[in-house]
Formats: sequence, structure tokens, C-alpha cells
Amino acid sequence: MSNRRILAIYGHPDDEGQVTGALAHFIAAGDQVTLVCATRGEVGEISDPSLGTADTLGYVRELELRAAMAQIGLADVRFLPFRDSGMDGTPENDDPRCLHQQPAEVVVAEIVKIMRDTRPQIVFTWDPTGGYGHPDHIAVHKHTLAAFDAAGDPKAFPGAGDPWQPERLYWGARSMKTFASIWLEMEEKGLLTEALDPERKERFLKAIAEPEKPASLVHDARPYIEMKRKASSMHRSQFGENSMFARIPEQMRDRFYGEERFYQARPAWPDNAEPIRGFDALPAAK
Repeated sequence: MSNRRILAIYGHPDDEGQVTGALAHFIAAGDQVTLVCATRGEVGEISDPSLGTADTLGYVRELELRAAMAQIGLADVRFLPFRDSGMDGTPENDDPRCLHQQPAEVVVAEIVKIMRDTRPQIVFTWDPTGGYGHPDHIAVHKHTLAAFDAAGDPKAFPGAGDPWQPERLYWGARSMKTFASIWLEMEEKGLLTEALDPERKERFLKAIAEPEKPASLVHDARPYIEMKRKASSMHRSQFGENSMFARIPEQMRDRFYGEERFYQARPAWPDNAEPIRGFDALPAAK
């Protein structure tokens, strides 16, 4: 493929970590890449009170995301005009400004407008579960699929620009197995600042027992590990210098950062088909 245009759509600054290596790969090949963040993560945790307050966190996290993407050479970072909804069941879910509260047609129109502006061949977004059930992740998944299906229809959202139909849509297919196994191994070796709380440990043990998610494409991200680590480190208000991510030892970094797995949802991936190895194995873009 050549002259590709790539669009990645996620919920909060730092969500893009699941696709950073792929985006770095496309940029290195000279492709046009756009990252869209649906919110500024205004109600996330603050790892260090010196980095921000509840009033400034959205601004801080926007700057952190732009700094993170600068590590891979991605300059086109865009934000949708919605507020972070917080975790499921929290009071922030009821804020009328939050993504969770928006009518579907409002969010889909915003995404369609960006799709018709950037005219991507490939779109990335969250999987149907949103990774761990965050309402914003699930909303981004749902609205991005709807936008993908509507963007090429001249009758849909006629005020959002000339129709454009992207070719493929992927979502992350990395299971929690690798994540969980590394955290448990780090705890066993005494590499964490404190023991995992019982609820999280139980989730990790359950994840290890679950089957892998189906994947359509496996990307070897090992050439971009250092870029990925530097990009992740820019999200200081979320992870901090003593976070688990910062403490992954060198001998485990290939396992954690070195592979990215994706499921092709559009067009539908054949059942039981073997995954493609790398984006350069795909047919040429139109």
C-alpha cells in the first residue's frame, strides 16, 4: 500500500496506546495519519497534584496527548466537543455535556464530518467492550461504526461534506492475557510499589483463563517500542513516574509493547481465517 490515509478514533488521551505502533509505522511510510479524541479526559485520575487540578485536567491531558503523538511524528490531533463521562455508574455519567449523554446522531455527524474531510482508507477504534466497559470507549466504538457506514452515503448527513467511504475498519484485538501475566509476574518479583488489590488480581487471573480474542491482523511493533514508551511517558497526569507502565523491566518490554493485534470489522472478516501479518500485506489502497 502507498499514499494511505489513516484515521484513529478513541475516547480519551492515552487510549491511543493500543495503536501507537501501527500509527508510527504508517507515518514512517509517509502516510497521512489523523488521531481523533472524543473527550479530553477531564475526570480522570491525577497521578501528581502538581500536574493539574479538576479544573485544568482537560487542558493538561490535551497537551499530554499532543506531546505523546509528537514522539511518533503525528501532528494532526483533533478533539470532539464532548466531556469525559467518567467510569460507569459515577455522577459524571449524568453531566449533559459528557459523551455518554449525547444523542447518537450528534456524535455520528461529528465523526462523519472528519471522515469526509480526511478521506481515510483505514479506520481504527475501540472494540465493542471498550476494553473494560468504560462508557466513553463503548460510545466511541458504536458511533465510529455508524459513521463508517454512513460516510459514503450521500443522503446521510448532507451538511457534513462530500461522501467518502473508508475501505477497512479495525478495532484492537489484544486480550488482557499478556497485560495480566506481566502484572502478576511483576508482583511476584517485587517490582510493584505495592501489592495488587484483590479485586484487580482476581480480574487478571480470570483474564489469563479466557481465550484470545480473534485477530485479523497482527502488527510487529518491535521497531517502535522505544517510540511507544516515550509516547506513553507523556501521559504523566495519568500514569506518573511510579506507575506500573513505568516499572516494566527491559526484559519484559518486547512482550508488552512488541505486538499489536487488530480485528477487521469492515468488511467482515471470514470466520476462522488466519490473520494477516502486517499492514503492508494488505492490498493497495484506492
